[in-house]
Amino acid sequence: MLELFSTYYAYFSENLKKAEIRTFEKEEPILLAGEDIDGLYFLLEGSYNVLSPEINGKELLLRKCTPPSILGDIELFQHCVIQSHCIAKTRCTFLFITKQAYEQTFKFDTDFTQLLLEELTFKLKTCTTLSRVNALSSVAVKFAAYLCTIESPNITNGYLKVQNLQEVAALIGTTSRHMNRVLQKWTEQQIIERQDDTIHIKDWQAIQIISEGVRFV
Repeated sequence: MLELFSTYYAYFSENLKKAEIRTFEKEEPILLAGEDIDGLYFLLEGSYNVLSPEINGKELLLRKCTPPSILGDIELFQHCVIQSHCIAKTRCTFLFITKQAYEQTFKFDTDFTQLLLEELTFKLKTCTTLSRVNALSSVAVKFAAYLCTIESPNITNGYLKVQNLQEVAALIGTTSRHMNRVLQKWTEQQIIERQDDTIHIKDWQAIQIISEGVRFV
């Protein structure tokens, strides 16, 4: 597991031998918003979703996370409670560093701090982009932009590639009902073919025009 950590994060320290391995099964909560953070979680295997609980009781999907991904960095830097729900989508294995170990040892390691800062800036960039696109674009534009973004050969991170249309709706800040209206219209226009939760794009040029050049990057 230490070798796997070093592969993902390009960082190794003898202190990591004091870390723990924590596993979470599919659909098991990893972190829950409002609770106190107990340390740093470095994802080695599996995937999980990060969801923001809203006042109306719904949850906004912020991203899908695959290795490398870090939990607890925001909370430790800001000295705040956990900000989002993190739910395992597959069985997840983490290298876990306690809050006490971070405060006493890793906090003073410049390479380790650089690692956390890179993760924080990635989160800031993706959240800023999602907020901008979701606030300024219609559902049709957002969905077309999403499809164009995930099909781009320049996209290497899988944070946008969720598992079904319901999760896509949550990610782009809309409802399944609104998504279905768009899909029905595109089907009638012969832009797509749809079968249950699967769609086939027949006219990529039309999708690109609908997206208005907007991208989630």
